[in-house]
Amino acid sequence: FRLNAMIRNCCGGVSSCGTNGMWQLHHRDNSTIWQRRKKRVRDRDSRLRTELIEREQFHTSCKIEDTASSLDRVLVGEYSHFVNRKLSYGMSKSPEGFLGAQQRWVEGAITLCLQWVTQNADAHGQAKKNGPLLWCVIFAFIGFVYALIRLVTMEYTSSVLVSAGAIKETTYNDWVRKPLAPVIEWIFDTLMTIRGGHSPNSYTYEVYEDMTLQFVV
Repeated sequence: FRLNAMIRNCCGGVSSCGTNGMWQLHHRDNSTIWQRRKKRVRDRDSRLRTELIEREQFHTSCKIEDTASSLDRVLVGEYSHFVNRKLSYGMSKSPEGFLGAQQRWVEGAITLCLQWVTQNADAHGQAKKNGPLLWCVIFAFIGFVYALIRLVTMEYTSSVLVSAGAIKETTYNDWVRKPLAPVIEWIFDTLMTIRGGHSPNSYTYEVYEDMTLQFVV
């Protein structure tokens, strides 16, 4: 958990862990304690109406309300921070309780995912409008995994776009390889300097350039 939180802390996207999570709640301008929300079930006439509920600060639409609330805040540009220190102590769950918590986390994660996929997430204001950003992150992660797998399993000297016939080899060299060549060469020279020079087992610059371009493009 700590390793996962430290990695996510680099982009300010650490999910609140419920018990030890502290939130900064801003006072809203309106004085009313009521707000309208779309009903989660349809009426008898099959229409989906809104209902008047007490104003909420945290999500109550799934079993992992801490993660859902954290995701809502990240989508509006707010940040979270993980404090890697022992500031509080608590009793650990029993084996039966831990298995129950695992089941709750899995069910809540699936519910939250389905809510955002079907555009039925209990998000507020700008967070709901920024929902497509989640798809951008998902596609970027899929692209990263694909580039990594292609890098270690295939041997190419050009981009996947050239292999697929999307662009010509000359166009790729003029628009990608030549502009990035000075940067890649500087990185290669810096790594070789830190390493202490070339060795019999070190790869050449051409191999490093091909690997870098295959991963980036």
